[in-house]
Amino acid sequence: MRWTRSSGLRSRAAHRAVFAGLAALATLAVPGLAVPGLAVPAAAASSHSGTSVAARGTLAPYVVEWSRLAGQGGNATSDLGPAAAGAPISARVYLAGRDPRGLAAYAASVSDPDRPSFHDYLTPAQVAERFGPDARQVAANQSWLTASGLQITAVTEHYIAVSGTAAEAQSAFGAVWHSYQVDGLTQQAPPPAAQLSAPAPLAPAVLTVAPLETGLPGYPAPAPAPAPATARAEAPATVTPTSGKAAAALTGEEPLGLAVPAVAGPSCSTYYGQNLATSLPPAYGRTAPYYLCGYTPQQLRSAYGVPGSLTGQGVTIAVIHPWRQQTAAQDLATFGARHGEPLRPGQFTQILPAGLDASCEGTTEGPFPLSNEETGDVELVHATAPQAKIVYVGAKCDDGEGTVQDLDAMTTVVDGRLATIVSNSWAAVASDAALSAGLVGAYEQIFEQGAAEGIGFYFAAGDGGEFSGGSAGGQPTLIYPQSDPWVTSVGGTSLAAGPAGQYEWETGWGDRAAELAADGKSWANLPGSFALGSGGGTSTLFRQPSYQRGVVPAVLSHAHGSAAPMRVVPDIAADADPFTGALVGETVSPGAGQPPVYQEGPGGGTSASCPLIAGIQADVQQVAGGVPIGFANPVIYARYGTRAFHDVTDEPLGPGFTPAVALPAGLVAAAPVLVTLGLDEGLAATPGYDDVTGVGSPAPGYFASYRRGGPEVLP
Repeated sequence: MRWTRSSGLRSRAAHRAVFAGLAALATLAVPGLAVPGLAVPAAAASSHSGTSVAARGTLAPYVVEWSRLAGQGGNATSDLGPAAAGAPISARVYLAGRDPRGLAAYAASVSDPDRPSFHDYLTPAQVAERFGPDARQVAANQSWLTASGLQITAVTEHYIAVSGTAAEAQSAFGAVWHSYQVDGLTQQAPPPAAQLSAPAPLAPAVLTVAPLETGLPGYPAPAPAPAPATARAEAPATVTPTSGKAAAALTGEEPLGLAVPAVAGPSCSTYYGQNLATSLPPAYGRTAPYYLCGYTPQQLRSAYGVPGSLTGQGVTIAVIHPWRQQTAAQDLATFGARHGEPLRPGQFTQILPAGLDASCEGTTEGPFPLSNEETGDVELVHATAPQAKIVYVGAKCDDGEGTVQDLDAMTTVVDGRLATIVSNSWAAVASDAALSAGLVGAYEQIFEQGAAEGIGFYFAAGDGGEFSGGSAGGQPTLIYPQSDPWVTSVGGTSLAAGPAGQYEWETGWGDRAAELAADGKSWANLPGSFALGSGGGTSTLFRQPSYQRGVVPAVLSHAHGSAAPMRVVPDIAADADPFTGALVGETVSPGAGQPPVYQEGPGGGTSASCPLIAGIQADVQQVAGGVPIGFANPVIYARYGTRAFHDVTDEPLGPGFTPAVALPAGLVAAAPVLVTLGLDEGLAATPGYDDVTGVGSPAPGYFASYRRGGPEVLP
């Protein structure tokens, strides 16, 4: 998951240096960021151009991060007040389509196994014809915008892009725009409390207005070039390897390293419990084993019961993330060849929008650089679905928190139906406790279009326990879009696989780390401080979806004291603990003046569990005869309580067993460290559904339950 400009892991700031080393082993960075509220104070819409207030309709707000954060302590963003009349603005007017309620209803019906229309998917063209904006709506909105003086720079099936001045924006949208100081640049947007509007006859056709940044380094202002109303967005560049080997040659630039140990040391175990830390003090009445070197694809497939005949063949999986890794194609080819899963020609492709690298400049440093996600994500998809096609869709990093650019990447997938499974190890915004309605509407339109086409979106649930989405008023919050009822949120576990790759047990992922005591004969302050753990919890925004009824305990769905039951995440889980993690590899530079080398080590975070589940879903689609699963939550929850899932708890072998692993000196700290498993922050993996692992992790019965002509649900 990517860092946003103002993000930071809540627990990490309080940790000592040893815990910074632990955090660097997880590939999912968790923003500690809250975002704007759904409730927008009422404000009178301004009249303009002779149009009365009564003749205008209000629009759902789309509040950008930098306008919401202005003036908050410790933040570099500041509100400079009303913008000068000639200040430049850029925005997108998102279109609601001719039947937004119909789209949501259709998406729900084709995803429900109890409905006669189950799996009666539409093509993108059919979705556009039935639910997209018609030519008259588009033309009318174009006329309104140009009459206000704005220039139309692009028209797609989803939005009209405009540029102009703050005065023209006020004329069009009926509200004063402010100037903000953002990362040394001046940007314009409506203040969070502003109430935008449109002429009353046109307002129902407008979903929201999303302000964009202007004048970014390396980005000249786009020249006005209106496209026909029926045109799609400009096609991004596509990079396609011509063989299973690397498509991109190494450059002289130093590549960013993957967040795994530089070397999996000789003490690490190839299966859980193999090498015991006999030279270190015991803990919990026993000698702890050393951490895992990283499970191979074969071990992971064996542990989760993937039949040998299932490889994801015939299925395409999209992986979305900001930026890209220069050596991803090369590393994936090397990883596959090393582990008996060589790539076929054309099996891996990349779709990279023009200006991608320049847009991400300056956001790729720190312990969780954006680039290392691509390599790990595509390798772990390949690990559980070695014959599936993979298309990586890079998202640009401008637009502040990147919400529009990530939305663009998902739109690319659904408009072209490029895949039926989409793995997302990123967060567009950090908290669902304070989202703006327009932002949610724009995202859900794409999720619903995907569901109507048979496309399912999978999101990593986060790595900060109950505070994965930061806090609002001191209360833990969820990440968005992970919390949206239209996506499958993937939580994390700590997996113990035996010497033959057999499933032994799992706990919910929650690591607490203790240092060696000064005398070297015991561990100080067991279990230690929280390091990392699966995200999860109860939404303060989204009501409980129908598929969670009767499954999620009331103590969770009413966790915030709400009268109505609310959405709880995650939905499903897999191995995410970097100390029981999956093996990943990347080309890194060992040091200044040294040539790049490929190396492997254990990776973790729900950035690992999400692509693992995406690959498993490709295997399921194969066993179902190639019929796409689509939006998966209804069929996942229909299998709850059956042999389809491992019911993961924090006490897998009973109350007397506390699992832990030892880390040798020099791995993450100068001294040895003991990591106790199954102790997530504020969350607990309990019998039945829980907010660490959801319904559980896949078991052998999960694959059998989808067999074509077989039972839908196993007893």
